Amino acid sequence: MTGKPFALCVRLILFDNQGHILVLKRSSSSKTNPAKWELPGGKIDAGETFDEALKREILEETGFTVVVHSAAGTAMQETEDFRVVHLVMIGSILSGGLSISKEHTEYRWVGLPELASLEKADWFSEYFNMYMGGGVKPSE
Repeated sequence: MTGKPFALCVRLILFDNQGHILVLKRSSSSKTNPAKWELPGGKIDAGETFDEALKREILEETGFTVVVHSAAGTAMQETEDFRVVHLVMIGSILSGGLSISKEHTEYRWVGLPELASLEKADWFSEYFNMYMGGGVKPSE
């Protein structure tokens, strides 16, 4: 058991009109999980609620304004400094056009079979195996 402190990241499953999920490829210069695929989202800043942080991160990383509908699970990741808990939510796009940040080099809208074959970030691989094998459905 490690004595590292916990950190919280929030992530969002976004669907397009065909039921595909948005995933982003991390930059090859990223400190953790370089060049691997993940859901958009990130760390919570001091004083933010997790839904405020999630909306901010999604806008920064994708250019979309979103609404958050429900929780979809969690995953863990151990970094050099922290034990990171990823809280995964389901949401939908309200407005905006897709424009990824410099943290990522590529985006894809994927179905579960393609998502299964991508090289995912460690936490996302854990999440996918635990929750997405049975499929995740868009919220009504």
